[in-house]
Amino acid sequence: MMRGRAFFFMLLMVSVMYLSVVAVPVQAAQLRVECPEVIGIGLPFVVKVESDEPLDKIRVEWAGKALQASGQKSSSMEFLLGTDVMKSKPGTETLRIVKLGLSPLSVETSILIEDRKFPEQRLTVPDEMVTPPAAVQARIERETAEIRKVLGTASPVSHLALPLIRPVPGDVSSAYGLTRYFNDQARNPHRGLDLKAALGDPVHAAAAGQVALAADHYYGGRSVFLDHGLGVYSVYMHLNEISVRQGEMIEAGQVVGRAGETGRVTGPHLHLGLYVLDLAVDPSALFFGKAVQ
Repeated sequence: MMRGRAFFFMLLMVSVMYLSVVAVPVQAAQLRVECPEVIGIGLPFVVKVESDEPLDKIRVEWAGKALQASGQKSSSMEFLLGTDVMKSKPGTETLRIVKLGLSPLSVETSILIEDRKFPEQRLTVPDEMVTPPAAVQARIERETAEIRKVLGTASPVSHLALPLIRPVPGDVSSAYGLTRYFNDQARNPHRGLDLKAALGDPVHAAAAGQVALAADHYYGGRSVFLDHGLGVYSVYMHLNEISVRQGEMIEAGQVVGRAGETGRVTGPHLHLGLYVLDLAVDPSALFFGKAVQ
């Protein structure tokens, strides 16, 4: 009987020792985010996420939009976000990052969006490009819906590399954010960058990506939309010629078309748009590695 009690007592002591070992507190995994505290309206910015554990997948919530990104088991990830001269408002916006998986983590931070003042631009174009005739209204609505569907899609893998390649060597002819008047009628601000180009000049892809849309639109003329992943799209408008096919994978610097004067224009040039989660940002900040960080 004593032997049995002694054996039980020894077994109990071993169990207590074992439990005390496995119950030692372990420091909880952390999720860290680097981003600017303040950003001007219309500017893009880089976000860096680091974790003590592999980032298989994360969810990003910003400006009422959301995307899921794959970290491919890396412990860090970088991606692009931004604000829009037309859609964003001055004030505080919340950025929320959620690490998905068996051990979910989340972190929130606030970014102050500051107002910026932009100059006016007055242009003269054919009247039908200011007030389109009823016969083309259905076309414009169809094309707008097509564009919104493309730009509202965020594929989970990034092909983007910064700085961006300048699509054409010409100087800026119309900056981002200009308050625009067509034939003295107020219209939306300029949500892209116009670059000088002669008719037929080659237009190069600003970064690697997949052709999400190649079409001829009423306002944009012949246009190419490249999907760079994680909700980032570059757009090349007013082309004279399109050199790529929808669905094709494009390398950075590859020719996507030839500069032209199709759509609503006053002469040959390239309109370059850059969208992040359907927010139009200023591409010029990213040409020479000057992404806001």
